[in-house]
Amino acid sequence: MINIGICDDELLYRIKIKDILKELLRSYSINYNIYEFSSGEELLNNYPKGLDILIMDIQMKIVNGMYTARKIREFDQNLEIIFMTSFSEFMQEGYEVKAYRYILKPINERKISKNILPCIDEVMKKKNNYLTINVKNYIDRIKIDSIVYIETARPNILIYTYDNMYTTKMSISKIEKILSEYGFFRCHNSYIVNLKLIESMNGNTVVVKGKNIPISKYRVKDLKLAITNILGDIVC
Repeated sequence: MINIGICDDELLYRIKIKDILKELLRSYSINYNIYEFSSGEELLNNYPKGLDILIMDIQMKIVNGMYTARKIREFDQNLEIIFMTSFSEFMQEGYEVKAYRYILKPINERKISKNILPCIDEVMKKKNNYLTINVKNYIDRIKIDSIVYIETARPNILIYTYDNMYTTKMSISKIEKILSEYGFFRCHNSYIVNLKLIESMNGNTVVVKGKNIPISKYRVKDLKLAITNILGDIVC
């Protein structure tokens, strides 16, 4: 199941996007829900549980799309946001709210297809990706996308998610290899971070969800490159 939201204060745009999405999703063997919202305020007041993708106009009356995205990021870090806009200058602000992509108006089937289909593929990949670990006398499965950072505490490693912490004896080198293709980077011998959750980088530290994490001086250059590559994939 994939849940897609459309937020635009123009009814004709919502109808057009919905019709295009329905046609595109016929080729996918998955169930889906499409939610419509006529304003950012309506979206925030009636936020659907488990929303995966949001296609949202930036220039809306009263509560614009960028403000709405900032409010959403206060409680939902997993949502993929695709902005619609008539002005390319808004794209720089997308870094702040981790926008997936931008679609320049006027929209058409080609633009929607080019941006939504890769996003759907990525969302479905996330839904099916778990890290399986041994925790004392049982096995646990952690959704990879929920991992914020990982820290060594020999002989264990500590895996921090949004709302929990797991302890396992897996080596940090092994978990680094597993997570490298999912946007994680080993910034220090003792730390692996989720690149998409990095808030700032200053000298020899990086901030991930309010946590200051050290960076090895030998890894600064590669970390900057990795961050650039991730942002290039999200905002393009």
